[in-house]
Amino acid sequence: MVLSFISVLLVLIYGPAASWFASADHFFYDQFAAHVRNDPLEDAVIISINPAKKSADEVLAEYGKLLELVRNQEVKRIVLADPPAIPATAELPGWSALLSGRTPVFVPAGHPFAGIANGTGIFNLEPDADDVLRQSRLWHPQGGFMSPSLPLAIALANNNFVADPRVSRADFSIYLTRYVPVDRLQPEDLLNASFSPEDLRGKTVFIDAAPPLVMAAAVLPSGQFVTTSEITAQLLAGVEQGQTVIAPTWLRAMEWLAPVLLAIVAALFLPARNRRDIILLATITILFVITIEGLFLLVGRLRLDLGRASIIFLGASILAWWLAGTVGKASATAFKRGSDFLAAGRLEPAFAEFRRCEATETLASAMYKLSLAFEEQAKPERAEAVIQWMKRTQGSTQATNKFSLGNKQGTPQRLGRYVIERKLGQGAMGAVYLARDPRINRAVALKVIPIEKEFEDEELEEARLRFFREAESAGRLTHPNIITVYDCGEDKHLAYIAMEYIQGTPLTQFTDPKRLLAPNKALELCARTAEALDYAHNQGVIHRDIKPANLLYSMRQDMLKISDFGVARLTDNNRTKTGIVLGTPMYMSPEQLNADTLTGHSDLFSLGVTLYELLVGEVPFKATNIAVLMTKITTEDPAPVSNRRPGVPPSVDAVLFKALAKRPENRFSNGGEMAIALRNCARYAA
Repeated sequence: MVLSFISVLLVLIYGPAASWFASADHFFYDQFAAHVRNDPLEDAVIISINPAKKSADEVLAEYGKLLELVRNQEVKRIVLADPPAIPATAELPGWSALLSGRTPVFVPAGHPFAGIANGTGIFNLEPDADDVLRQSRLWHPQGGFMSPSLPLAIALANNNFVADPRVSRADFSIYLTRYVPVDRLQPEDLLNASFSPEDLRGKTVFIDAAPPLVMAAAVLPSGQFVTTSEITAQLLAGVEQGQTVIAPTWLRAMEWLAPVLLAIVAALFLPARNRRDIILLATITILFVITIEGLFLLVGRLRLDLGRASIIFLGASILAWWLAGTVGKASATAFKRGSDFLAAGRLEPAFAEFRRCEATETLASAMYKLSLAFEEQAKPERAEAVIQWMKRTQGSTQATNKFSLGNKQGTPQRLGRYVIERKLGQGAMGAVYLARDPRINRAVALKVIPIEKEFEDEELEEARLRFFREAESAGRLTHPNIITVYDCGEDKHLAYIAMEYIQGTPLTQFTDPKRLLAPNKALELCARTAEALDYAHNQGVIHRDIKPANLLYSMRQDMLKISDFGVARLTDNNRTKTGIVLGTPMYMSPEQLNADTLTGHSDLFSLGVTLYELLVGEVPFKATNIAVLMTKITTEDPAPVSNRRPGVPPSVDAVLFKALAKRPENRFSNGGEMAIALRNCARYAA
């Protein structure tokens, strides 16, 4: 589809609609043309008669006086680029004899003076459709011969003229860029003899009746309004001083080749990519094209029009971006259907839907759970089919990760079917290990809890049942921002949960006041957490232990995951042998501290505490003992964060005030509502 679209664009832009899209070429050229370095015409001066309040005869007479005065000053040459209008049937003024003296005088071909003057050349203004003068012909066809333009005729009459080797007879046009003003002399100064003869000796003198700006004849790509004499002076400077901008034949061939090459790049690299990659590739390519055009013009003085080629690539990128969104929506819909089928135990429809999805880490996690479900239904051949699909689509990222076996002191070598590699961390509720499933060499994070040590005999069986029930509930959660639970079991008197492994760091790394995240980033991460909690709450699962340590973030992938779903409930309201409440009281909601029935609003309170700490580097409620801490959490309001850190808008205070409300019904109604509020705040945060 992208290739067909590009083909249509090529035909339109370089075919019937070429004149419409040429403005893109003009736009890019104009941006660079204003910055081309030019030198003014050497030893030149412009003398402009002011025609205001003067009749045509008076202007004509003043021309004669100035011409006579200038000739007597031993000037190099005189140019009448815009001579006074004289009807073809009218008699020439008497002073016209001065045009054929020893000092060369140049006038445009076709003017009555052309038959008398020493030199003549064709001068035509040929602006583009937008009335901007961008090019001028060097040669003009005339009566079967090629006649030089006025600037070229002036240069050729100079015995010391050396032609620019870049310019050949094949280059019929040169291009205008930026006009560097030539010195001007008032005619009154000449007529009143209030000047030194040295001011004109050896110079090129332009005489006209067109004051600057007022009598402008054209506008240049640089946006400057110039008169006929100024245009002639710039073109003459370019020809004589080797600073012309040209477009050789080989460069024109490149202009036709560029859109074809960009079309090939678009057709090969844009389809089947995600939107982020498409935007990145389009940006890099277009910037590269613009840079090439700028370098050709600014450094090589070569005009290469790539504006229309850029439009073709941009159009292809927009189409690919739109198609990627369509594919992404279809994939998301298929993933949702597959997850619903998997939760309902309908494994074959789930497999069919998952195979329609894009290959991602989240999909691989779901497919892994599907393979385990097939095994539980005594269908090993279907489980093997799922694993083979994972290997084909996920390859090196999922099925080929291998870990060496560890035998470190205090680390079990195997739990269930999982081979343990190394210890990742230790918490109040047990340890976390990096392990692998030997069947597919897949890395997992193994949360291990010494359940028999934490519970007395009369509580052990109830705790074991609650553990597996909660792990099963968490295993139903399939969300991009939630660590996927694959499996759970008990071995060697240790309860374990096998979870998705990501190479992320806990957000506790960013609670140090010296290492805080930018406010808008902290708000965005908490918004993602709120959305994930909203999904979990809708599935009937409450986390109970939201805190920075349970939020894992990968900066490289910009990925956030909530961990420990299905774990906190195990020790809810349980005390260790030392009587210390398990968990982290400073993040708990008032109802959790009071052992009331919990809802999802409790997680939102804990998320509010987490956000507060990420913004200022400390929790809102602090105390030296649990009793005082519980009192503060249940009765006191925290200090506004906008007063404590620059870049935090006051709207964040309102969001935190609502999230940290003492009564659950006064908080956000759900995580989705809280996520919207946080993202609104992030728009105004630094």
